[in-house]
Amino acid sequence: MEHAVGDRATGAASDLSASNSPMEHAVSASETAPPHSSTSPQPTSLTGDDKVIGPNAPVGVLQSVQSPPSTGSDEPSATSTQSTELKEKAIERDGSKEDIGSSGENTRIEYTAKEKEGDNAEDTVDDQNDDSKYPGGGKLALLTFGLCMATFVVALDNTIIATAIPKITTVFDSLNDVGWYGSSYLLTTTSLQPSFGKVYTYFNVKWTYLSALLIFELGSIICAAAKNSVMLIVGRAIAGAGAAALFSGGMTIVGYSVALRKRALYISLLSSMFGISSVVGPLLGGVLTDRATWRWCFWINLPFGAVALFTVLIFFKNPERPHTGMTFKQKINQIDLGGAFLLICGIVCLLLALQWGGTTYPWHDSKVWGCILGFGLIIGAFIALQFKLGPRATIPVHIITQRTIAASTTFTAFLAMGLYAHIYYLPFYFQAVKGTTAEGSGIRTIPYLVSTTLASIAVGVSVTVFGWYTPFMWVGAALFTIGAGLLYSLQVSSYAGKWIGYQLLTGIGAGASVQIPFIAVQVVLSAKDMPSGNALAIFFNTLGGALSVSIAQNIFSNTLAQQIPRHTTGVDPALIISAGATHVREASPPGQLAGVLLAYNEAVTKALILPIAVGGIAFICSLFLTAELLNLSLTQMEMKSVKGKKLVAGGGA
Repeated sequence: MEHAVGDRATGAASDLSASNSPMEHAVSASETAPPHSSTSPQPTSLTGDDKVIGPNAPVGVLQSVQSPPSTGSDEPSATSTQSTELKEKAIERDGSKEDIGSSGENTRIEYTAKEKEGDNAEDTVDDQNDDSKYPGGGKLALLTFGLCMATFVVALDNTIIATAIPKITTVFDSLNDVGWYGSSYLLTTTSLQPSFGKVYTYFNVKWTYLSALLIFELGSIICAAAKNSVMLIVGRAIAGAGAAALFSGGMTIVGYSVALRKRALYISLLSSMFGISSVVGPLLGGVLTDRATWRWCFWINLPFGAVALFTVLIFFKNPERPHTGMTFKQKINQIDLGGAFLLICGIVCLLLALQWGGTTYPWHDSKVWGCILGFGLIIGAFIALQFKLGPRATIPVHIITQRTIAASTTFTAFLAMGLYAHIYYLPFYFQAVKGTTAEGSGIRTIPYLVSTTLASIAVGVSVTVFGWYTPFMWVGAALFTIGAGLLYSLQVSSYAGKWIGYQLLTGIGAGASVQIPFIAVQVVLSAKDMPSGNALAIFFNTLGGALSVSIAQNIFSNTLAQQIPRHTTGVDPALIISAGATHVREASPPGQLAGVLLAYNEAVTKALILPIAVGGIAFICSLFLTAELLNLSLTQMEMKSVKGKKLVAGGGA
């Protein structure tokens, strides 16, 4: 939340923040202080300090306390001291002060300080709403279409492989590698996102985006042409490295290509690609695997990527920024390569522990505990490095500790955990419990797709028109949690009306809130911190998804192994599990199918407890922003409106 002090007080604070500079702002003759001397009179006495500084403070009173021109004396005058005290009060809110220039929420004060230092890279609100400064018509439409296609294939790669994995494991005889087919992609995507935030900050936006797109396509080609399981895993990791820069890169390009008042709509269009792919992915993967070959799950990325490459290359004009004059070495020195390495190692240890624990190895096994211990030590070293590097860190401490950023990143991590659990385990319900094919399960999850996509676009339009965004985060998280609770109640005998309605409600909640953290980042951060802020939001979003898949898989596998003996007689759990969801009926002995289906339903619904828990936590996170909004005065609440906020292009990963 921005601790605004009103338009008039902000303008006065801007005057005051410049009062110690060599050149004083001109004021009217009646308010100009006399030349400084040892006997010069003090400025007008102010009574009731708490009443002077605020939305209704008279501008003339604040101007009258500006310090007079310096006479060269090193001793601070009483006037200068009083001016300093007033500056401190001008940025004081509810008894707490924020330093000018900090990356906190007192954005207007921060901008004033930067402008005093000569950093005029940020456009005014009027400039950012001037459509003549941005591409329009067909150019913007084609550019947006290309960005959506790139975002779509990045999101598609998270889900399309789910229905192809059974066939892949048959071809490569690699059942033990199943977890790595998804984790290798998410590992590099998650770990490299914060680093790409720095890359977008200091390097050419267009060529960074296009390079990442080419890396993604190279990884897709390696996957499509894979001769063995190891080659496929390597290809997935390479594709993930490229994907790490594409979504946030798309938001960066939107920031430089779309007028401020329309920006929320375009962010929602990019975000809606994740909702579309979450349902289209399993459906498309099943169709391609059954009717062509699983390799087309990766070849399909090439035409979509080509469209994005040419539209960005032709229609996006790379912005000029103050730091573009830095040398290559200077830019590289701004990137925390050591932090990126530690982050990758730490996430590998955590994913291994979550995948092994209770399934491959007992939780008390030394391999599992070794991974957990390694994760703790590595992340400890990573955190220490972030404090040491300061602004150059992969995760800058001054950004992540800002209240809105902390709440938004935590919110998006937990919401993504719930969303990914639904994406991966609702198909298990339909394929195993309801007996549909891979293609059929994709069709039955279309309600989730439709509601998520339409809600995301509708919220984007609403934010664009009205300017408010925090209420959608609050309401969306509440609806998602309620819907997740209803999905948990699904049974073997549940009729279509239930699972359709439950998915619609959950999808509306997810779509209403999924893009809000990215909008919040643009509202509260300055231009310099914007790329890192967006990178953090997307990093935590993807990290939540990666952890969710591993946690839900652990819950599902352990529950299924426990429930099969309880509901059946003489059935080997290993045989049922290895048969997979689509062949559970063929693998079940005569007369035992009903018990096996009950066990599968129990395992799926136990995994769906995760979205309920994380949805509730996300709702609590949203209250931090909403409660702060409700406590502000009318003038200050208007400052939270996107319509009047100085937003700038952000990058991330």
